[in-house]
Amino acid sequence: MRKMYAGLLGLVLIATPGLAAKKGDVRVSGQGTIEDGRTFSVSAVLYQDGTARGQATLINRNFSGDSGKGPYKLHIDISCAKQLDDGTVTIGGFTRRTNDSSLVDAVFFTVEDNGKDDLLSRAFFWDGDPNTTGDPAACQLVNNGDFPMEEVIRGNINVH
Repeated sequence: MRKMYAGLLGLVLIATPGLAAKKGDVRVSGQGTIEDGRTFSVSAVLYQDGTARGQATLINRNFSGDSGKGPYKLHIDISCAKQLDDGTVTIGGFTRRTNDSSLVDAVFFTVEDNGKDDLLSRAFFWDGDPNTTGDPAACQLVNNGDFPMEEVIRGNINVH
């Protein structure tokens, strides 16, 4: 899988009502800012049966996408999540809406709840070929250290 990076993206993951986590499920939630005012919030659930569900919206005020109208926005339907041994959660989903037609594919990122010093990865797209579509289930193939992580400078991520 060739990773394509669309600038350092701040993730805004929109809370999804109705994501009912049961005992044993892993819930990822939070909101905040990474450098240069790139914001995020997150709401996703990794269910005991291995399925995942949630929503994500990325906003990067330093990038306008191919529309030329900033800020860059990307809405993701989360359909894959995997909790790694260190507690980091890798998330995958499909692009639902964007203002950059070249970034319409499976997208992946990771979150890490460290209490006070939480981390969020950059977002990576399947590839740059509009004739192929990646599978968000490839989030199951991500290992520790595969994606560079950025410090959340304002806000918090919770994994529980």
